[in-house]
Amino acid sequence: MNIIDYVEYFGDYSFKERPFNEVDNIIFSCLAYVDFNGIVPESRKILTIVEAYGIFKDTYKPRKKEMLAVKNANILFEKVSKSKRFKDIGLLNYKYVGDDISQFSAITFMLDKKNYYVAFEGTDSLLSGWEEDCKMAYHFPVEAQVLAKNYLDKNFTMKKCNIIVGGHSKGGNLALVSSMYANYFVKKKIKSIYSNDGQGLRKAQIESKFYQKIESKYIHIIPNYSIVGLLLRHKDNYVVVKSSKKGFLAHDLLTWQVSYDHLEKDLLSRSSKVFDEGFTKWLDNYDDEKRKLFVTEVFKIMKENGIKDLMEINLKKELILNIIKQSKEINPLVKEMTIELFKVIGKTNFEYPLF
Repeated sequence: MNIIDYVEYFGDYSFKERPFNEVDNIIFSCLAYVDFNGIVPESRKILTIVEAYGIFKDTYKPRKKEMLAVKNANILFEKVSKSKRFKDIGLLNYKYVGDDISQFSAITFMLDKKNYYVAFEGTDSLLSGWEEDCKMAYHFPVEAQVLAKNYLDKNFTMKKCNIIVGGHSKGGNLALVSSMYANYFVKKKIKSIYSNDGQGLRKAQIESKFYQKIESKYIHIIPNYSIVGLLLRHKDNYVVVKSSKKGFLAHDLLTWQVSYDHLEKDLLSRSSKVFDEGFTKWLDNYDDEKRKLFVTEVFKIMKENGIKDLMEINLKKELILNIIKQSKEINPLVKEMTIELFKVIGKTNFEYPLF
């Protein structure tokens, strides 16, 4: 079973009959990838899931090529719109930012008048979002982390409610960081924080008092072949779930195995352990200035080749050749770092398709 099967199996049970569980968390995190622009306003006006899907199906124009996370979210959106458990859940406070600096998106799900799930979207195909992810290795906070913190403060400081915060991939990191630095009134209302294969933190943040204060509420879920969820610093008290795929494909939420009303637990694979150890050592070999140089150079080449969206690499294969040609002009240190990084990847025996 996966989350699609779960919706079909548990679809006739309300949240009063079957309380919120970790699989529901995965579903809301997945739905954060839906493009609610023009459907759910950036306000407290509430649309139910079934109402929002009615507008979505009549107005949405799919791209020629879409990220897997978006495709899956759209499929799941249709399924939950027909489910008793989900169709009347409220949607509100949708926000999307996508510019040359940052990529950020958040949506709030109202389970009932007192209980809310805030979902932060992971990285979409916008190049600035991927560059922002990489900036997390040498800079804190990045713009999306600031936006996530502000989102919680703006929408929940004055509201009497309980909040669950979550997200997938980068969205999981935003859920963690926003909860760490939200104001006192918001932090008191947060009951659980779910990072679903989300990146970790820099050393200073994971050792800070802000992390310690929310650690008991923090639930870090990763697949048995995790990559993204092991990036940067993290504690080893994560929950490992079984995926039907390996490598980056295990990052896909629809591959996570469900048993009844919970995720099927597993042990972390040897490949993921090798990657975790190797990537941490790779990072530790370089200070923040060298990490910044590496990220800046790599993304500079992509931008010079006219890439603003990662899907363009798949649509225009010749761009990759241009990048390889320009690699001769890369700073020697960046070239060394690239070689060392690929040695780390090579030791894992992972397959690395992104889309």
